[in-house]
Amino acid sequence: MNRLIEVTKGSVTEPMPRSTFRVSHRLDGHPLFALDRLARLAASLPADQVEFNGPVAPNQDPSLTPSNGLTPEETVRRIEQAKSWMVLKNVESDPEYKELLDACLDQVAEQTGGLMGGALMRQAFIFVTSPGNVTPFHSDPELNFLLQVRGQKRMSLFDHRDRMVVSAENSELYPGKHRNLPYREEFEARADQQHIAPGEGIFVPIFAPHWVQNGSEVSVSFSITWHTVESQRLVKLSYVNAMLRKLGMPQADAGERPLWDGVKVAAYDALRPVYDGLKRLVGDRHKAIALLFGRRQAAIAN
Repeated sequence: MNRLIEVTKGSVTEPMPRSTFRVSHRLDGHPLFALDRLARLAASLPADQVEFNGPVAPNQDPSLTPSNGLTPEETVRRIEQAKSWMVLKNVESDPEYKELLDACLDQVAEQTGGLMGGALMRQAFIFVTSPGNVTPFHSDPELNFLLQVRGQKRMSLFDHRDRMVVSAENSELYPGKHRNLPYREEFEARADQQHIAPGEGIFVPIFAPHWVQNGSEVSVSFSITWHTVESQRLVKLSYVNAMLRKLGMPQADAGERPLWDGVKVAAYDALRPVYDGLKRLVGDRHKAIALLFGRRQAAIAN
């Protein structure tokens, strides 16, 4: 069988791996990743599903991210000269890309004996990057396969529990927080540096900080993300820990106090519908936070 994605036997020993591993795939040359097709996809997506910019650095301040002055479609068509980084978000909204996403994750489940099966909240993202450009240092609250389709790149990948790289506070989630993280060059001595070429891919554990340096050619990457029951629980804990920290009560890392973790997850499950209802009522997340936690918390989240 010619699978779209191949997982080496023995690479996966638990449903939610905490360490990276390599995979291979057969998406290089796939028509869905031709630049003309991606340009048409970029033009068709709502504005909130497209993010793109001009040249950035690993330690990019998200409030100072430069524009490239182009439309999404123009950015793709001129990507070789545009000095830009672009991500097309939630491309599973297009039936062709959803079929590809599901096929990849279903094949991973089959090859891991169901260990990585039951993938929840499946999403897909496509990165289109100019030669030499950078994806800033950040972390993502999902499990992720980054599959390199065109061009080459180097990823510096870190352990999210390494407090020399990312503080407990910076690793936590809260409404409105940007994914970018503070970066210093001395972090590289602690990095797992992965070089990825077409036909190769890498598993990125949940919350693992990373940044990416593109090679000398245009790069196209397919990122497929999902959750498990355990990863959803960790995300909930992260949100609660962030809110408690902002109330002056820093918390232990997930897993250090299992019973207390359970209480916090139950609190999240109780409060989240209230927050979502308030956000719909007032039409703004900051106002909803103000009503739920007080005006000072809204100012902090902003």
